[in-house]
Amino acid sequence: MKNIDAFLVALKFLTRLPIKGGGNSPEAWRRSVAYFPLVGLILGIIMAGVWQALVWVPALPRAGLILALAVFLSGGLHLDGFIDSMDGLLSGRDRERILAIMKDSHVGAHGVTAVVTLLLIKFSLLAVLPPGHLQVAGLALPPALVLMPVLGRWAMVPALTCFPYVRREGLGVLFQAGGGRRNLIYSTFVAALLAWLIMGPAGLFYLFLTALVSLAWCGWIRRLLGGMTGDTYGALAEIAEVFFLVVYCLRTC
Repeated sequence: MKNIDAFLVALKFLTRLPIKGGGNSPEAWRRSVAYFPLVGLILGIIMAGVWQALVWVPALPRAGLILALAVFLSGGLHLDGFIDSMDGLLSGRDRERILAIMKDSHVGAHGVTAVVTLLLIKFSLLAVLPPGHLQVAGLALPPALVLMPVLGRWAMVPALTCFPYVRREGLGVLFQAGGGRRNLIYSTFVAALLAWLIMGPAGLFYLFLTALVSLAWCGWIRRLLGGMTGDTYGALAEIAEVFFLVVYCLRTC
C-alpha cells in the first residue's frame, strides 16, 4: 500500500492526469522519487500513441501537436522551472540575487529567450524523428518518444537524492532532498530496465549520457548556489530531454 501511495504521489505531481487517491504523508513524498521513471514511461506511451494516431498529419504540425501535448500532460511544470532558472542563472548576479530572481513570479527576458529557444530546438528534433518500430499492443511506436520522458524524469532523481537543497521550504523539503539513496538505486534499476526494453544497448548508452548531464548540471548549480532549488530540478528534466533528442537524432536521423 505504501508503494502504491508513493507511485500515485509521483503521478499526480509530475502529470496533470486525473488521478484520485494516494497518500500525502512525508514518507509517500520521499518514496515517490523512486517511481519517477515509471511516470515517464506512462507519459511516453501516451505521447507515442498519439504520435502514431496522427501518422496522417504532416511532420511539422504533428511535431507541434506532440510538443503541445507534452506541455499539457506535465502542466508546464518543468518549463516553469526552466524559465525561472534561466532568468536567474543568466542574469550574471551574485548568489543571493540569483535565488531572489528565481523565486520571483515575474518572467524576465532571459527566461523568455531561453524557453523559446528550448521549444524551437525540441520542436525541430521531434519533426525529424524516424518512424516507430517499438511494438506495443500492435502499434509501431517511435522508441525515442517513449524513452525521452523516462530519461527526463529519472535525471531529477540524482539531483533529489545526492545533492543538497538550498532553500528552507519547497520541493526539496517535500522530497527530503539529499537523502533516500535507496530511491536512487531503485529508480536507476527501473530506468535501466526500461531503457533496455525500449532501445536495447543503445538505451543504456542514453541513460549513461543522461547521468553525466544530470551530474554536470547539479555540480554546476551546487558550486554556483550552494545547492539545488525546485526550479533547477524542472530545468534539468527539460535539458535532459533535449540533450537525448539531439544525440538520438545525430545517431539515427
